[in-house]
Amino acid sequence: YIAKVKTAAPASIVNEATIIMMQEKGDAKTLQTGSNGFTCLVSSDGTPLCADANGMEWRKAIGEKTTPPDKTGFIYMMAGDTGTSNHDPYATDKSHWVQTGPHVMVVGKAAREMASVYPRTMDPDPSQAYVMYPGTPYEHLMLPVD
Repeated sequence: YIAKVKTAAPASIVNEATIIMMQEKGDAKTLQTGSNGFTCLVSSDGTPLCADANGMEWRKAIGEKTTPPDKTGFIYMMAGDTGTSNHDPYATDKSHWVQTGPHVMVVGKAAREMASVYPRTMDPDPSQAYVMYPGTPYEHLMLPVD
């Protein structure tokens, strides 16, 4: 698990981050206590990620279907993701499916402010920067990296 988590972000981030493992009842078990404000985990779909505190709040809002915080957050997903439907974070079909390789995400306030200059199509080119979930409260910037 920790080896997989360590693929989420640069070593300089992961080595100083809190690493958690989600448990069956929804609580988190801390495997490593960090000091840099980032939390790293493997999400339920198997994607490793590291998020700052605001990014974690934003993820929690999606999970709870609540209004996301009006704060800027940052999330590393340097191992890529397993894909999702780009039009709705809760879609269970594969319409407008997009799978992005290694990337970082800007979420929250700054993402909404910056989104107008990035592609907002439902079927984006995941090798280029784009807005995910355009037009929803959860829209955010996907920024592919090599």
